[in-house]
Amino acid sequence: MDGLIEVKLEKDLLSNELEYFFTFLCDRFEYAVELWIKELEKKFNKKFKPIWILSSKQNDLFKKENFIIINRLINKFPKENVDSKLVCQEEPEDLNKYFSESEFIKGLIEKLVRKQGRVFILPWTSSCLKAQNPQAIILGPGPDVAKKYDNKITQVELFNELGLLRNKVQIYNNFKELKKNVKFPSFISASYTSGGFENGVINSKDKLDEYYTRVREENKGGKFISARLIEDVKHSPNVNAIVFEEGKTEIICISDQILRGCKYLGNIYPSIIDKKSKKAIIETTKIVGNHLSKKGFKGVFGLDFIIDSRGNLYTIDLNPRRQGGYVCNILMALPKVSLIELELKLALNEKIKNIPSYEDFQVDYVWAHLKLKPYYDFMKIVKITNKNRVDTPFLEIGKGFKTIFYPKGYRFFGGGVGYAIKSGNNYNKVKEDLIKDIEKILSTHLDLYTI
Repeated sequence: MDGLIEVKLEKDLLSNELEYFFTFLCDRFEYAVELWIKELEKKFNKKFKPIWILSSKQNDLFKKENFIIINRLINKFPKENVDSKLVCQEEPEDLNKYFSESEFIKGLIEKLVRKQGRVFILPWTSSCLKAQNPQAIILGPGPDVAKKYDNKITQVELFNELGLLRNKVQIYNNFKELKKNVKFPSFISASYTSGGFENGVINSKDKLDEYYTRVREENKGGKFISARLIEDVKHSPNVNAIVFEEGKTEIICISDQILRGCKYLGNIYPSIIDKKSKKAIIETTKIVGNHLSKKGFKGVFGLDFIIDSRGNLYTIDLNPRRQGGYVCNILMALPKVSLIELELKLALNEKIKNIPSYEDFQVDYVWAHLKLKPYYDFMKIVKITNKNRVDTPFLEIGKGFKTIFYPKGYRFFGGGVGYAIKSGNNYNKVKEDLIKDIEKILSTHLDLYTI
């Protein structure tokens, strides 16, 4: 089953002079598509247009000419919870898989290749993505190496191999073994997770059984890990970096993660960690990036860290893909560096003559971004907001951007219902103002309270 919900394509898509490409970058990443179009048009001197691959419709995308909605998750909900106004988000890896398995998509790619000679695919992550055609070019790291290092078990083994300081972790071959041997409380994770999904702090066997019901099928038969709780967390820094070639990794930015419990919501730049920790993070990231480069990885990736109250630095998570702050990373670097131009050259296997340094990406102001993540599943959107453009906080320091992606009256399951960015000159003020703004939106624009 393809899981196709809706297909909307221009009637002359196969006969006009435009070149079409597929993109999975929607919601908080949508603005990056505008910049990718400009870069592709500059590179090839012709007009490009996207075909959006979505789990659910968005307000803005209703008006756009080409989109394909793919969703199998929605069939797993009780019928009384499913109607035309349910926004149900697939995990990115699952959406990649369904895209790759679709006979309709395969046929469309073949037709576009006959028309254009090639088809670009712009994903958020390359993991579980198959091009389906030798003339389909993925604008990101190779799918095989991305999937390999997307696996949390592989990451534990990699960090051990590289001699990196990490938390005490136990690997279990299956859930039965985990349930029999795990000690509570522990941080539990399935093999493939991102953004705090399918992992978390578990305090009892009942909670462990409840956790297992939320695990996706591809993870249920796989390995699990349990990690010792680090209860005296002082900072949770994140690094964005880019692998240019074998042995050449550069840092894009170091920021602090903003979390709700174990759930990732966003980042604030620059990180306020001390110089010693910053130096260690840069060194660790280059060690990991250079190792990835030997395995054929090229492009952007990220690492999550934890620093405890004693100053110990733990390498926690490897993200072999674009991360949540991707659009902010692009905008902070402009106009000095075009991150997209670099990514395009890497995808086309072109040599980059002038590789930018860490300093080339840095700015002298603070920015932060946050997902508008509902507190509970199936909350209803009761009010819409849309203020400024995504790039406004980077062009006018001190201003912000905020939006809700989906229509009023819709209920929401998974991911973020909206997005906000704020810039300024004071770390604490930017963080506090943005969090207050987000909490206000969640309490007034969703049905959190009924009167």
